[in-house]
Amino acid sequence: MRKALLVVPIVMIVGCTIRPNFEMISVGWSKEQVRAALGKPDTIATQGKTEYWNYQVLLDGYLPGPWHFVRFIDGKVESFGQKGDFDSTKDPTQKIIIDKTDKITMDSVSKFDLATELAKLDKLKKDGLITAEDYELLKKRAIEKAKE
Repeated sequence: MRKALLVVPIVMIVGCTIRPNFEMISVGWSKEQVRAALGKPDTIATQGKTEYWNYQVLLDGYLPGPWHFVRFIDGKVESFGQKGDFDSTKDPTQKIIIDKTDKITMDSVSKFDLATELAKLDKLKKDGLITAEDYELLKKRAIEKAKE
């Protein structure tokens, strides 16, 4: 019984400390410094001299929370934050929503242009912001929308 009572507080303490502290890293840090501060990333994506380290924050030590990233250029931190923090590059007339059920919705405020949409999707894929599977699905939807 004593052992069980000791395990619960230890699990609770460990659970609360699983969250990486992104406030402690800085632009210009090396990969080694980031790994020492945040630990091993959940996923890594690379394109040319740009590398993204992705971390999923765990809420209360076990519930999946928001994804955070660290972007390295030439091995140094160029930017970091929660995914979605840098939405200023998105076209404000286009809204793409991908939810966990793989339902994809595209709402367009202006006239739909297939070439522009495919170029945007290609850039998102090349930048590692969407998977190849998401790219193919979104491309298919864009082509279907262009036929309407």
